[in-house]
Amino acid sequence: MQPAPLAPADPYAAMNPESRRWWDRAGQVMPGHGQPHRRGYKYLRRGAPVFAVRAKGSRFWDADGREFIDFKNSFGPILLGHADPDITAAVAAQLAEGSILSLEHPRVVEFNERLCSLIPCAEMVMNTMGGSAATHAAVRIARHHTNRDVVLRGGYHGWFDWCLIGEPGTPPALKELAPGFAYDDPAALAAALAARPGKVAAVIMEPVMGDGPKPGYFAAVRALCDEHGALLIIDEIKTGFRFAAGGAQERFAIDADLATFGKAMCNGLPGSVVVGKRKVMEGSRKLFIAATFHGDLLSIVAAETVIRIMRERDGLGHIWRLGQRLIDGLNRIFAAHRCPLVMGGHPPMPLLSEAPLDHPTRAPAAHQRGKLPTEFCAALQRRGIYLTPAESFLMLAHTDADLDQALANADLACAEALQLVDDIAAGRVIEQPYNQDVTRDG
Repeated sequence: MQPAPLAPADPYAAMNPESRRWWDRAGQVMPGHGQPHRRGYKYLRRGAPVFAVRAKGSRFWDADGREFIDFKNSFGPILLGHADPDITAAVAAQLAEGSILSLEHPRVVEFNERLCSLIPCAEMVMNTMGGSAATHAAVRIARHHTNRDVVLRGGYHGWFDWCLIGEPGTPPALKELAPGFAYDDPAALAAALAARPGKVAAVIMEPVMGDGPKPGYFAAVRALCDEHGALLIIDEIKTGFRFAAGGAQERFAIDADLATFGKAMCNGLPGSVVVGKRKVMEGSRKLFIAATFHGDLLSIVAAETVIRIMRERDGLGHIWRLGQRLIDGLNRIFAAHRCPLVMGGHPPMPLLSEAPLDHPTRAPAAHQRGKLPTEFCAALQRRGIYLTPAESFLMLAHTDADLDQALANADLACAEALQLVDDIAAGRVIEQPYNQDVTRDG
């Protein structure tokens, strides 16, 4: 006789009671219980952390006092480590002298000179705040320089209306001004440009998506942009300072006209920049691109510290080595369990995904599709390893001991997730909801 299915109430409720309480309180005053991209309804009923209260180095602690090795890295802005002492000291020293002044500060000039010495396309720099503001500014500069309106999008470029096409609250009329195109496919870009002769101001794209770019891809992109009179904007908000000191442009020899940097540049502070060739950037003096906090000194000193520490401690070598360990280790575990998951991407930014249907040895069965990434990550999180589907981000604070602990727990989590998905398919367990905003059991 089969055991009775678990009740709809979460079987892991005892693991995160404080997160649940804060989740309910947040729902009363915060739409979606907080920033929508961070909401934890997928994991709340799986015993995972939803509210964090502090972080240090490679770890954070949740509202229930549990400790986690952090591979999500707040979506990428932590490069040295949480609460890094060098960053803390630099920011505290600057805060004692003022964070926002009524005039420009020499330190901003010195920092921007440093960026021009590091980043291939950087001949001039505009200081902004947050990745969305940086990409928005870059697009406006490109439209002004070319006197054209259309921008072709190749990736995610923030939450502003111009690039979040089709989302509720965005005007449908914007759709034709920023159509998307497929990454790593020169023919797709060629077709998008040819369909809009003389109208495309710029091609903006992430330099890295998944395992790409393929060899020769960005040479083809550059040639197509030149052929059609469009600028090339490389959005390095995620890749900047992770792939090389000069970003993915340096690593993949990309010839960009403009580029944006943020996230890891400031190790958790919100500064960002637009950099580019002088002939393009000089035109921005005629544009109104301004905000109170653009060029704030706390972000500037944090970014200076990041660049120095990464150079002094071979930070790039460290995160690339550990990232490769994570990729190789997880793929060995998935192969041993015949689990239809794949850890791909690049070492500083690994990417967890479901194996494709044509995978030679680990194609997902019908009952596994769309479920195993969530259940595997939830099982990891219950064991103190914070990793989610999609991208992870390595930091200097990660250690080999962290990787040892993560991989040992991944082996157990993989077996548990496979069994749970099988049990759900067989009716032995009632499936927990994936896509509804659940705040209470029962």
